[in-house]
Amino acid sequence: MTAEDCPEAYLPLPALLQRGVRWFSDELTSRLEAAEVAPVTPAHTTVLAHLRHDTSLSIAELARRAGVTRQTMHRAVTQLIDEGLLTSTPGPGFPRSTLIRLTDAGCRRRDVALGILRDLEEELACRLGPATVAELRGTLTRAWPR
Repeated sequence: MTAEDCPEAYLPLPALLQRGVRWFSDELTSRLEAAEVAPVTPAHTTVLAHLRHDTSLSIAELARRAGVTRQTMHRAVTQLIDEGLLTSTPGPGFPRSTLIRLTDAGCRRRDVALGILRDLEEELACRLGPATVAELRGTLTRAWPR
């Protein structure tokens, strides 16, 4: 069998991963709109996914957890502060250190988005089988350096 016989099987792995990310992103946006919740961008989802209801994190720590630069994280955090989903307060230590926390509106949007993402993961499990999705989750968790 050649690449011409089955082109999908021979796509580079990053293209296949991107297709999965696009499916999750498009479905999340569509379902947030259906739930009459303002959509969030993939960058904003990354920020919200790393915050908990009862904790504050620095931009540097958020960037480290998300695997992005501080500049990228700062841009996303600033947009979410402007939308009223996050707050920023002075942090201990360095003069420019700030701590980022979810607002009540941010908690609600995060919870709705994470619920939708859990539903999408369950849909994927119905297509591929729960064991396959669990294995995929485990593999992707181990695959990338933190």
